[in-house]
Amino acid sequence: MKLKLVLILLVVFTLNSYAQEFEKGTIVTKHYDTIANVEIKKISDEKSLLHLSYIDQEGIEQNLDIETIKHYNRGEDVFCRIYNSGEMIMAKKVVIGEKLNLYQRYYNGKTVFYIEKVFDELIKIPSSSNKFRKVIGDFLSDAPKLAARIEAKELVDILEIVTLYNKS
Repeated sequence: MKLKLVLILLVVFTLNSYAQEFEKGTIVTKHYDTIANVEIKKISDEKSLLHLSYIDQEGIEQNLDIETIKHYNRGEDVFCRIYNSGEMIMAKKVVIGEKLNLYQRYYNGKTVFYIEKVFDELIKIPSSSNKFRKVIGDFLSDAPKLAARIEAKELVDILEIVTLYNKS
């Protein structure tokens, strides 16, 4: 009897662990093929930019080459390919705004942010505070009050800046 109880608990634990490792999502390839309603493996955001595993409709685990993917969502998270300095890279979309999007990427152990005016230019956020003020102030010059606050060092948090820009 104890053996059956242990076996049942083991099965329940295994199923529960499996459910925690995968999340519903959709994958869109570079050729705009859509793989919908799949279970995408939950891994760290850093690894999510390099690897993609999912369970297909037949219950078989599949691995896709990250270079073949245009974008994918896993639960609430969105990972997409962005064009930066002549190179296509995968990044996590942090803010999806009507005017400004914010992306984040982990590169060589550091977090790098990018902002993009919707349907326009994308730039990398400088890590130096002096360059940050100048580059972001210039990039958002079409919102002069916000740009002035950035250049005066009143605003230094990129998430707050993106949120305020999208509200204006």
